[in-house]
Amino acid sequence: MSRLGAPALCATLVASFLTAGWVAPTRLVADLSEANSTNQAKSTEDLYLLCSFYPKPGTCETVYQRAMRDKSISAQAVRAEYVGYARYLGGSGTLTEADRRYLRDNNIRVPGGLSAANQTALHNVINDPSLSPSARPAAVNNFLSRAVQAEIYCGLNSCADTPRGPRVAGA
Repeated sequence: MSRLGAPALCATLVASFLTAGWVAPTRLVADLSEANSTNQAKSTEDLYLLCSFYPKPGTCETVYQRAMRDKSISAQAVRAEYVGYARYLGGSGTLTEADRRYLRDNNIRVPGGLSAANQTALHNVINDPSLSPSARPAAVNNFLSRAVQAEIYCGLNSCADTPRGPRVAGA
């Protein structure tokens, strides 16, 4: 590949994301968020879309509860967002030296600029007693990808509220 090949490939990929609808769903989610703040009733599908991008406090808690019981294909993304990301948000603390060592030992790179809330949640994932040692690296990487997704979403949509862990009964 030529010296300009990698930057050109990266630019092409970004352009394809933009033209393939990457921006459109974030705008739709922002529109849904604004509509929800005015207490308009939204359909289940609209709320599923909103909560699969970002765990908006005050909105997504009941949506996650509903999705846990809903076996439809549209509920899968919402359940995955809760299981892989939203349930770890909340609490206090930060990444410990043991957490950093775990990340180094498993060759897991943490994106720069990760919010304090996401750093706390990352600590929660690393120390989740329900994860087996073999499942933990995949769960950490899954969390990190969802954290970056949420931070990109908030960068594009100016999230006013900080994500905090929704409490979902039975999950």
